[in-house]
Amino acid sequence: MKEPKISIILPVYNAGKYLKDCIDSVINQSFKDFELLAIDDGCTDNCMKILESYNDNRIRIHHKGHNFIRTLNWGILNAKGKYIARMDADDIMHIDRLRIQYNIMQSDSQIDICSTWVKIFGDIP
Repeated sequence: MKEPKISIILPVYNAGKYLKDCIDSVINQSFKDFELLAIDDGCTDNCMKILESYNDNRIRIHHKGHNFIRTLNWGILNAKGKYIARMDADDIMHIDRLRIQYNIMQSDSQIDICSTWVKIFGDIP
């Protein structure tokens, strides 16, 4: 299998309420050449059951203890893609996020970081 263009680092910690929508938004991206590193950061809810319900060879599931920074660093060290995209388990990706960011990064070798705006939705405490 060839290495993906983008590695998505997704730490997962007790986000079962949001995780299916999150994963679906990644799977349905218009840009398909990615891997999703879903990293269990010590979940105690149903997150692993949700993750394991997906049958997609782009998803790599790993288990770590609860330590957010160590989990992120592990994801970066084990990413196979040329670029890294960050995602939280309660986020939803715009369908063209990866395609747009990939094209921007490829268009100019002097660009090191490409970010996006956010749209907040749902209940805000």
